Amino acid sequence: MFLSNLSLKRPVLVTVAILALLVLGIVGYMELNINDWPKMELPYVSVTVAQPGSSPEQVASNVGEKIEEAVGQISGVKHIYTICNEGVALVWVEFTMETPVEEAALNVRDKIAAMRSEFPEDIEEPVVEIFDPNAIPTVTLALTGDRSLREMTEVAEDLLKPRLQTINGVGDVEIYGAEEREIQIQLDLDKVAAHQLTVFEITESLQSENLDIPAGKLNMQGKQLILRTTGEVDRMKELRKIPVARRDGVQLYVEDIAEVVDGIKDKENIARYQEKPTIGLEIIKKSGCNTVVVADQVKKTVERIKLELPEGVEVNVIRDNSVRIRNNLDGVEKTLVEGGILAVLVIFLFLKNWRSTAIGALAIPTSIISSFFAMRLLGFTLNTMSMLALSISVGLLIDDAIVVIENIYRHLKMGKTPVQAAREGTAEIGLAVTATTMTLVAAFLPVGLAEGFIGEFLKEFGITVAVCVLVSLLVSFTLVPLLSSRYLSNEEFVARRWPATWIKRFNERFDALAEWYSRMLGKALQRRAFTLIIAFGLFVASIMLVPLLGSSLLPTADLGQMNLTVDLDAGLDLEAVGKINRDIEKLIKGDPDVESIYNTVTTSQIKIQVNLRAHQERERDQQSVIKDLRRELQKIPGIQASLLAETGTSQGKPVGLRLLGDNMQELQVYGRKIERVLEDIPGVVDLSSSYRPGKPELNVEIDQKAAADLGISTAQTGLTLNTLFNGTVVSQFNDENDRVDIRLRLGDKDRRDVKDLDRVYLLGQYPETDSNPVPVALGQVSKAVFVTGSSEIQRFDKSREVFISANLDGISSGEFNKIFNEKIKGINLPDGYRIDMGGESEDMANSFASLLIALILGILFIFFILAAQFESYIDPLSILLALPMAVIGAIAGLLVAGSDISVVAMIGIIMLMGLVTKNAILLVDFTKQQRAQGIEKHLALREAGLVRFRPIMMTTLAMIMGMLPVALNLEIGGGFRAPMAHAIIGGLISSTLLTLFVVPVFYSLLDDLGGKFSFTSKT
Repeated sequence: MFLSNLSLKRPVLVTVAILALLVLGIVGYMELNINDWPKMELPYVSVTVAQPGSSPEQVASNVGEKIEEAVGQISGVKHIYTICNEGVALVWVEFTMETPVEEAALNVRDKIAAMRSEFPEDIEEPVVEIFDPNAIPTVTLALTGDRSLREMTEVAEDLLKPRLQTINGVGDVEIYGAEEREIQIQLDLDKVAAHQLTVFEITESLQSENLDIPAGKLNMQGKQLILRTTGEVDRMKELRKIPVARRDGVQLYVEDIAEVVDGIKDKENIARYQEKPTIGLEIIKKSGCNTVVVADQVKKTVERIKLELPEGVEVNVIRDNSVRIRNNLDGVEKTLVEGGILAVLVIFLFLKNWRSTAIGALAIPTSIISSFFAMRLLGFTLNTMSMLALSISVGLLIDDAIVVIENIYRHLKMGKTPVQAAREGTAEIGLAVTATTMTLVAAFLPVGLAEGFIGEFLKEFGITVAVCVLVSLLVSFTLVPLLSSRYLSNEEFVARRWPATWIKRFNERFDALAEWYSRMLGKALQRRAFTLIIAFGLFVASIMLVPLLGSSLLPTADLGQMNLTVDLDAGLDLEAVGKINRDIEKLIKGDPDVESIYNTVTTSQIKIQVNLRAHQERERDQQSVIKDLRRELQKIPGIQASLLAETGTSQGKPVGLRLLGDNMQELQVYGRKIERVLEDIPGVVDLSSSYRPGKPELNVEIDQKAAADLGISTAQTGLTLNTLFNGTVVSQFNDENDRVDIRLRLGDKDRRDVKDLDRVYLLGQYPETDSNPVPVALGQVSKAVFVTGSSEIQRFDKSREVFISANLDGISSGEFNKIFNEKIKGINLPDGYRIDMGGESEDMANSFASLLIALILGILFIFFILAAQFESYIDPLSILLALPMAVIGAIAGLLVAGSDISVVAMIGIIMLMGLVTKNAILLVDFTKQQRAQGIEKHLALREAGLVRFRPIMMTTLAMIMGMLPVALNLEIGGGFRAPMAHAIIGGLISSTLLTLFVVPVFYSLLDDLGGKFSFTSKT
């Protein structure tokens, strides 16, 4: 072959080329970013529109539905998700994966801008931005100490946040649990009513005072002076002296009708760490940046900031995603080394020569290091999937070298010189080795080039494997024959002591096994039908075992972290939710395996991050802890709790059902029926629904006739009540370098009873008179009515939605889907209503469909490569028969190990398609060579089996040993990789044992059919 001949003639050229690849690989490795998952540009665009004071129903009709209609016309839109809460509409537009996200965002902005006039006038400016559903905090900090939350909020906002935001790679810093300072003018309703003051009077007076107004310029004697009217107050007591109105010739001031309080804004959320109030800071990195580098810079900055913190204040690192990533990479590196050592030991066991072993072993580091250069050129990162590709490549990378070295060594045994053995041995096996490598590339490239989410997810994996095996092929045709020609010799293995004696005895027995196999192959060739029936029966039996396997999207790993989400009944205030949160905290901290907890609390939801103790410090695994905590949480009434193991991505429950229709009452009825179906399925836990009972509301219904007679508008009434009960920022207080909002509102004691509304006055005027405006009691023009309103409205693809979700315990997603689809037949939905599978079921169906297409394409490309090599359409069919033989063991391997069929397991099965053809190619290729020399077909097949038995077993055992550390799942995060190893090891065992008999038998049967379907004459 050209490359092997070139390496023998130009050794310096070849070694320099390999060294150049190694140097470029090392440089590439140093420049690679480190992340937890591959970079995936998910085409999501979010639209946020606020309409203060509007109910969810009003927001949905005035804003949400109009946005849906507009963006639904954009090309490439896949789904539209809408959530309408009180005063705000959130719309997420999901585009197809082929749509550039920047282009999608631009199209959405154009549509929203074009329809701006159709929105109500009181909305705030719409915000359109690219949304990353997998944007999770890289580092989470908790600020604790003996200071007040208000003081610690100032530290967080003035010291920590500005410094953290300057770090390269930090995209945002979100603060939770903050208590922001606010000057509050708390009106006394009795005093306001006694003086018959209206909110408009008070608001206008306050807004017209405490101002600093530019007044122009004054030219005086050739100089220009800036005029400014200064009326700002700089002391709290001066605020109390601001005039607000005149009554009966008496000037009224703020202090006459209100109390001025230096307080805090109404809190939107609470943060707690280790059962104590805290200020939480979540640092989110920019897309595409190195997670480990960003986290390291954050921690270094935090260490410097600690020196500047006030006494008694501490910063705690609650969660650091870089630790998980480092542990994962360390685990992969360890399995790489362990797998490589085991594979090399297999070579030495068979070849009995340290020189040949060392030559073959060079392929592993050379291929892996060189692949880093290609990864850098392609913009890949060191992440879970790319490192997974490297870990499974260990056995692959040595395969080609093993086959080439073994054949060179065989030629040396024939008495040839080392150079002649290297040249002829490589040439003899060259086409077969090329074909085996190309079939691996053909199997993995479709995975890396698949479309959709799964294609983005597996792109780096598939291409990295393809690059690795191509480099290993280059090494096998250059470095291996070069070094073999110089360092291999035809020396007999001398066994004087253990373990040499044991190795010699092993090889003697292996040679005897090879002879036995040759005899058994002869018998199988005589009973071809019986052999194929047995193989077919085993395949059918393995397919029948598939229902016993569970199925899931991705396997889980014990990372020692979990997330608890608690949904609450509507209508609770933050104080009531805080009490529930403290009960949950106490329960979780009571678990002996829990190390720390961090909570963020809102009026509708509690989120808790739970960190477990290290593996060696706890008796239970993560799933057992989750199961026990779930049982305890069920004892707390009024909550819907969901516990999920941390995966490093934005995650949801595995079960997600969308009930879609137009009428909310109908959706509620059928939603409850579906919930009852789910409750009857064993293993369904943490069941929750997006539907919440109506939130209690108090509607102030305006008497339009009475209001018109008094000259009072609905807008005036609404704005007045909004100021009194919600508050209006009327000015700002200048305190040194800070400007603090001044909010006008009622005091707490006047915002607790419906009767307080009777003491509210509006500014009215009798139309038939020319008198001055007169105060009118709110009760004269309105009445208060208690009603129930929606707390939240969810929509999906322009239909109303009730989203029902659940976790699974002891049952896989595939098993659940089978049971649910059977039980749901008893629910007959009306026309216009339907159930869509969401959550993991939807993702799993899409992912498996994409992988199935990739598998079919891989098999087709393998066939094309083999047909081109053998110049026949018949011979490749006998090789492809090895593929079903691999499925037998893959299913058995997953079943024995207790692993589900998942995306990772499917990758293992796809990989098998390339691996198992290797053995068949070696057999068929040597058989054709023998037949070309005039040897009878069955004798040629037996000779091929005898000669190729050793390299086949060597490469298979090397691959199994290379995958063994992955399969044993001994490292942190190893549970994610293990199912792939289970499938590969099982498939290799079954395919190797069966292929050695089935492929020769099938080859002989096809050959008997003659050359009807071949373009070449029969050999």
